[in-house]
Amino acid sequence: MGSKKNISLLIGIAIPILMIVLIALSIYLPSFFAPAPQFNFLYVTEDNYGQNFQFGVENGVLVKREVKYPEHYIPKESRLFIHDVIKNTDREITFEDARKLKLDSRLKSPDGYEVVYGSTDYGFFPFFYGGHDYNAMYLKGHNTSKKLDLQASTDGRYYYRNRRFLGWIR
Repeated sequence: MGSKKNISLLIGIAIPILMIVLIALSIYLPSFFAPAPQFNFLYVTEDNYGQNFQFGVENGVLVKREVKYPEHYIPKESRLFIHDVIKNTDREITFEDARKLKLDSRLKSPDGYEVVYGSTDYGFFPFFYGGHDYNAMYLKGHNTSKKLDLQASTDGRYYYRNRRFLGWIR
């Protein structure tokens, strides 16, 4: 009779442990089999109070348009960066050099990845609060995502969502 109780106890303990392992595998396993991203991208840092130029992509080429402001307003300078998706690093680039790049402005890269903002995580409210991650950006695709280390702002101050994706470099 005692061995039946032990087996029941072992099964009762093993089932939750097995469930935790299976859930962990289902979360982390796809990232091991996802193809590595192949396309770097260009983005611009801006602030929420205005820039002297508005950047965009037309016919695969970076363009900029001057933005007019009242005389007393001094707009901020925008900065352009190339993000290396393999190394997760940035390199600042001039507008003249960025114009030489062939860009694909579609949200999804040819290899199936996209750059997305994070979201607010409330956790299991009111017991656990997950915090805010809505200003972070991620490379997402093939059932996996990776947080990107991107430049924060044009002058070191914090601004909400101050980075804007411009295009995939072909």
